Amino acid sequence: MRLLADDSYFETIKVSKVALLKVVLILFSCAISVVHVEAFYYQYNYPKWVVFDLFCIFLISLSVYFSPRISVNIVSLLVGLLSLYMLFSLMWVPNRFEGIQFIIRFLATVISIFTLASLIKKERLIDILTESVFYSTVVFSLVLVYERYLLGITYGDTNFSPVGFVNYLGQVLNIWIPILVLSIYIKRKSIAHLVLGLASLMLLMNLLVESNTRGTILGLLSAEILVLLLVLIKTKKFAFKYLSISFVFVLAVVTFSYWKNAGTEKLEEQVQSIQNMDTGRDNIFLNTLDMVKENPFGVGVNNFEFVHQKYSKAGTSESSPYVSRYQVLLSPYNIILKFYSELGLIGGSLFALLYGFVLFRALRNLLNGNFIDAWIFMAVFSLSFHAMFSSVYLTPVSLFFSVILFSVVFSRDKPDTRFTSIGKKSSILIFLPVALSLTYLSVVKTASGYLTSKGARLGETKLVEKALKINPHDYFAAVRLADLYLYKERNKSTALKSLEHAINLYPYHVYLLIRAAELSLQLGLTEKAAQYKQRALDIYPSNYRASVIDTGGT
Repeated sequence: MRLLADDSYFETIKVSKVALLKVVLILFSCAISVVHVEAFYYQYNYPKWVVFDLFCIFLISLSVYFSPRISVNIVSLLVGLLSLYMLFSLMWVPNRFEGIQFIIRFLATVISIFTLASLIKKERLIDILTESVFYSTVVFSLVLVYERYLLGITYGDTNFSPVGFVNYLGQVLNIWIPILVLSIYIKRKSIAHLVLGLASLMLLMNLLVESNTRGTILGLLSAEILVLLLVLIKTKKFAFKYLSISFVFVLAVVTFSYWKNAGTEKLEEQVQSIQNMDTGRDNIFLNTLDMVKENPFGVGVNNFEFVHQKYSKAGTSESSPYVSRYQVLLSPYNIILKFYSELGLIGGSLFALLYGFVLFRALRNLLNGNFIDAWIFMAVFSLSFHAMFSSVYLTPVSLFFSVILFSVVFSRDKPDTRFTSIGKKSSILIFLPVALSLTYLSVVKTASGYLTSKGARLGETKLVEKALKINPHDYFAAVRLADLYLYKERNKSTALKSLEHAINLYPYHVYLLIRAAELSLQLGLTEKAAQYKQRALDIYPSNYRASVIDTGGT
């Protein structure tokens, strides 16, 4: 970000090099939008995270090549303090690997934003953003049509589109839709661009209607209304062009309804769905606040998933949704609550200030800028609105396009406050370890995930053992290994050890605790079985399976 860099220490990249960089970034954007590999258990997220990591490594390497000097100002100070607190929280996290990887990705994301905003002129960066969105949406649309209608692949919530899970697409649409509209408007004189852009926009809108992702719909419409009002106050004119998203959305609802032979039912369903906001997220938010109260310093960076079940009030009317034998709650569906629950009052407040600065910068750009800044703000506000009700920024595709979007936000304005600066050598000593660490962690995570999936699928115990050896903090590998030991190798003792390994990483997973209690009992370890049973009942008092484990009153 410009907020992190002193302009005098970066040469402006020549036009030919910017063109080459634009091509590379467009290729990254197209790849991350559609890549998925069935060899992984999570066939979408694993390869997409690899693309994201490569993208960050590329930009960090570019930054090192141009020998940056980091300006120490409000934003860089917040980033530094937040990163230090994340490192400090590693002292008490159950899963240290996930925490370390999150810290490195956070730093890599910030450096990537900083690199783009500092190396590339404003107007060129806007061109990169609009072109990346345009080409990625076109490629995405082609792949979706090919998979759904030519190959006839059955799809559901988990494989709704080439982005993956249905809600993950909604997160990306917060950026894609307003920026695609901007791209179409900027290059409206190009017939090819206009036709492809409008076709992609209509497909995206129909997918939004089909998915019924309320956070995206409300975020886009709220952003549109807010921009319209701000522009009206600023110019004293009613700018109808900012209503284009609403117009296309209504058109998509109508076309989708009649395509499905539903008449006006789909429109009525959309309205009723938006009105009915009972999704259980209020329980998640309240239970997460309980986490914050009991853990004022946080449960540890990126470890919400591994601790929340303790506070989920399972089996009650106040239970957090998506907490069961087969499901885990990865985040509190609110980016601010995620940081407060994991990093406590200190870390959460630091992040809230940092994120607030992003919103403030985007708003100031809108008030002081032109129509381009209005569409940029629309994307930022829509994304931020959705981040209060979903796992925005925690999935690879939404984070990827957020990097380019935020780099435009910070490239539009020069910071007001600069205290001092860190020299070039010191800056490189910060950047290089981040790039190297990200490379190592990405390889470890990917290799472990691949071997776990392959080993479990083929019933090859040694492959899963190798996966756990590569990444001892992969609880999923430990669980799969326990299954293989139990059902294939018929070795209950080794299966219990593998389960206990997983429990050390995931100490409040009710299903794992129950399985450990049952296995312990079968092995005659009554006292251990009683301990695991009690731990499970402490979290889920009404769980029938746990309650019937007969430990003989131990």
